Amino acid sequence: MSIKNLNDKQRKVYEACRNGWFVGGEYRAKFDNHEKRFFADSPSWLFREVDDWFASHARNHNDSSILVNYRA
Repeated sequence: MSIKNLNDKQRKVYEACRNGWFVGGEYRAKFDNHEKRFFADSPSWLFREVDDWFASHARNHNDSSILVNYRA
């Protein structure tokens, strides 16, 4: 995956997943009234999982902001 080849939706997810230091463990992604938890041991895995999940909702929520944070 090359950052310069990301579309707008993917870039939004990428930036949300890279909003700080990565620590393996449980993450929570939220937008509008949707929330899902992910367990990730690498930044690329977290990006793929969140991107797939967000893409499944993008039809109705493409303009929404997405937040991904670590669950301690």
